[in-house]
Amino acid sequence: MVAKRDIGAIGENLFLSWCEPEGFHAQKSQVDRLGWDFLLESEPDRSTERPLDAQNELPKFLVQVKSTEKAGEPPRIKLSALKHLVDADLPTAIIALIYNKSGRVPDRSLFIPVDDVVITETLRRVRREEARGNRTIHRTTVPVPLERAIEIGPLGEGLGAALTGMLGDSPSEYVASKARHRQTCGFDDRAVIGHFFVPGSDAAKKISDLFLGGRRELEVSNLTIEYHRFGIALENDREHFQQAVLEMSVPPLLATTIELASDAGEWTSIEAEVFIPPPFEGKGVSRVRFANLYFEVVLDFEKKWAELTFNYAGDRMVELDEAVSIIEIGAILSRPAKTVTAHFKGTQLELPVGPLEGPFHHWVHAAPALRQILSAIARSGRRLTRQIMLKDFYDWVEKHTEFLALTSTPGVNMIFPKFDNGIVDEQNAILTPFSLEFGGAQYTALIEIPIEAVTTSETETTLIGGRPHIVADVARLPGSDTADFIDTAIEKSKRDRKATAPALVAGGFENWQNVILSTS
Repeated sequence: MVAKRDIGAIGENLFLSWCEPEGFHAQKSQVDRLGWDFLLESEPDRSTERPLDAQNELPKFLVQVKSTEKAGEPPRIKLSALKHLVDADLPTAIIALIYNKSGRVPDRSLFIPVDDVVITETLRRVRREEARGNRTIHRTTVPVPLERAIEIGPLGEGLGAALTGMLGDSPSEYVASKARHRQTCGFDDRAVIGHFFVPGSDAAKKISDLFLGGRRELEVSNLTIEYHRFGIALENDREHFQQAVLEMSVPPLLATTIELASDAGEWTSIEAEVFIPPPFEGKGVSRVRFANLYFEVVLDFEKKWAELTFNYAGDRMVELDEAVSIIEIGAILSRPAKTVTAHFKGTQLELPVGPLEGPFHHWVHAAPALRQILSAIARSGRRLTRQIMLKDFYDWVEKHTEFLALTSTPGVNMIFPKFDNGIVDEQNAILTPFSLEFGGAQYTALIEIPIEAVTTSETETTLIGGRPHIVADVARLPGSDTADFIDTAIEKSKRDRKATAPALVAGGFENWQNVILSTS
């Protein structure tokens, strides 16, 4: 070991070569029994594009030097000194000098940056020593981690390049990253462990309810909370409470899909999270909860029942896609016969829903049109309105329900002033454009309505339509001219129907003035 008395023998020039590599100057130095450390300042690159008084101070580096004469053995460093390098909000490093017994200059010089690996291992050692009852880490020495070393010149050649190289592009980001890692490493595996007792004969059910998800509370006694770092618990890093209330949001175990269908052919699929309480006393899974923000199904296998909850309250902001999903679910639940199918671990469970009809019949005709409009907007690549208040969306749907129903509901009665019936006799369908602003886009479609029957009075002609069919649709910017799209869609309808006669095209629904529309 090169002791304190030997440092002077190394020579003033060698000492200065360590303390002041090219582009650096030493601010202070300190010698101890095992070596020395010093604080270096680097001459920064000064930008000519900003005033000097707006540029950062000189980057500083804290370096500790350790030495040894024992071949094959790394020098040792106090654990307290190593933790000091870890704790310093500076770029820090260790330099290991390897001497032979008769040499006055090092045979090798090694540069060890205090990086994330060194920080993690140092804090792990400190935690382990404290768990053993040793808090005097200034009396504990550990080997310098030479496996992280970078070889530099024996007399310090390349030290400046090694110091600046460890910083990367930004000294401030290096220091911030070092602080983040120092504060967070070691907490990635069971960082907080609690032990508690749940009183009462229904304790198992209380715990089961807690794990079904959502923010729930649980009264407990004799609660002990241990904070683990690197998997190590300390006596002075735990808390105890005689009585407490646990409030927690349990994370889901997995994600899946739930499908809803009605006997009328309506169908939708929604994403849901799966919550499964832990089994007790060797029993299997007793309950499972599938849920998202507005829909949930709880299955109780012991009682052989299921509970369905539909939250359509209008006092929250949602994405448009979620708002349309709520309309679709309400429409299905309004039917007398419907089923819910839950997918679970590679299997599916189909459950009939009771005959109770929900109060959403007014959404039945709107739901298909809303989904069609969303699909067209998605195909166009246009961004939807980000969020909408549900109550406002419900009001918009109520206002446009009959209008939306025209895209899919049969039985439309179109009443015109009397005209030559010969025109109608040549046609099997009437075409009309449909245009509506929705979600920050203008949706336009050409609707083909089969003519099921024609009645005529002295003053008017009534066409009774079958089930409407959307020939084509498009989403453009609000106010866009869609005449080109309508012309192309009309030709497509004629080709699909193999019609040779001119098409019967009515004015767009939004522009009709002399037409009375009603649905049955």
